[in-house]
Amino acid sequence: MLLDSLCKKSLLSRVPSITSFCNDMTESKHNGLPITPTFMDDKQAGNCQEDDECSVKHYESGFCEKSPDLCCVRGTLTFSLRYDFIHRVLMVHVIRANGIPAENSEPYVKLCLLPERRNQYKTRIFKNCSDPECNEMFSFDVSHANLSSRMLQFTVYNFVRFTRHGLVGNVILRDLFEKSELSTWTEHTMQIIGTPGKDDFGDLLVYLSYSIADRKLYVTVSKAYNLRPMDITDPYVKIEQIYQRRRVKARKTSIKRANLNPVYHECLEFDLPLNEIEGTDLLVRVMDWDRIGHDDLLGCCIIGNNSPMPEGRKQWMDCFRDLTINAICDDSDRQPVGTWYSILDEVPEEFRKEIDQLSHKDNYEQLIERNRKIVVECVNVQAVEIDDAEVMRRNEGIFEMYFDYENGSRLYI
Repeated sequence: MLLDSLCKKSLLSRVPSITSFCNDMTESKHNGLPITPTFMDDKQAGNCQEDDECSVKHYESGFCEKSPDLCCVRGTLTFSLRYDFIHRVLMVHVIRANGIPAENSEPYVKLCLLPERRNQYKTRIFKNCSDPECNEMFSFDVSHANLSSRMLQFTVYNFVRFTRHGLVGNVILRDLFEKSELSTWTEHTMQIIGTPGKDDFGDLLVYLSYSIADRKLYVTVSKAYNLRPMDITDPYVKIEQIYQRRRVKARKTSIKRANLNPVYHECLEFDLPLNEIEGTDLLVRVMDWDRIGHDDLLGCCIIGNNSPMPEGRKQWMDCFRDLTINAICDDSDRQPVGTWYSILDEVPEEFRKEIDQLSHKDNYEQLIERNRKIVVECVNVQAVEIDDAEVMRRNEGIFEMYFDYENGSRLYI
């Protein structure tokens, strides 16, 4: 016992404490001292990987412009940054957290440099503390040239001994070059943003405008707020024009990387004759882009006379309220009609059946409309060559791929 105690004391004496280490860093003005990061063990990394499904939050000033009541501020986090050009590492000094809610009495901070999650570090756990003084140092191996594409993520957790740790909130610092003087230590204090409620799947701002002269409907996807967190959320908006329960056309916005509050300001246009206004609806789906596999649904809303959402019916009526067949073709005085939607977690049943049935057929018909020769490869069916004037009979098999040799593009179905 005495020998074990002496060995343990000897080993501990070789490792400087975090507090003394940070004090040394402060006294030396953070000049080039070595950094010993605190790594997570396999069990902790596994638990946090599960929690990361709800952990990515995009922080921007003015994110709560829609309504201050929706802000989920869970305190503030103070930290400082500096880049060590000699050792090619980004040094992060987690200083303190303030104003963490009292129900989260044992907080700690986990941090990583997105989009990579290979090196994840965490601070020690603070017992019965709403304003923990962390004063801990960490470092990330990253070249200076790659910093422009990285985002620094801090996730605050509440330690729970015998169950899954609770997620308090997140801070993400983007544009490291713009917000930090990385050649010297730069201190930041940012809000810790909590996750939305269980029944809150986010909000979407959409504008509608109709051109009588062009017989076109212009849908402007402005911005989204508080989208449902995935592992890393890369959202885009897909709008499908549905006439008498049949899909006519689909349009998509661009993809916003690692962003739960994306700003698009993109206008999508749809051909809409006057006699089809009454029977047309718009299915607006917010999707999470995935490089491998199917894109996930983050939420949706329906705009039109048949919408189950009151705001969807109202916006459609407001857009076409003063419209008549004999109206003067002057669109200069017509203003876009904007509405915030609290998006639904899934597509309503009456729209879901039609979309599922038409998903494959529409892709095929869009290729036929190009007036080009297309090779169609089928399962258990020999490949054939067709023109736009020819009609293919779906006798057997499942269409797997359309290949347009003129464009050199592939569409998988």
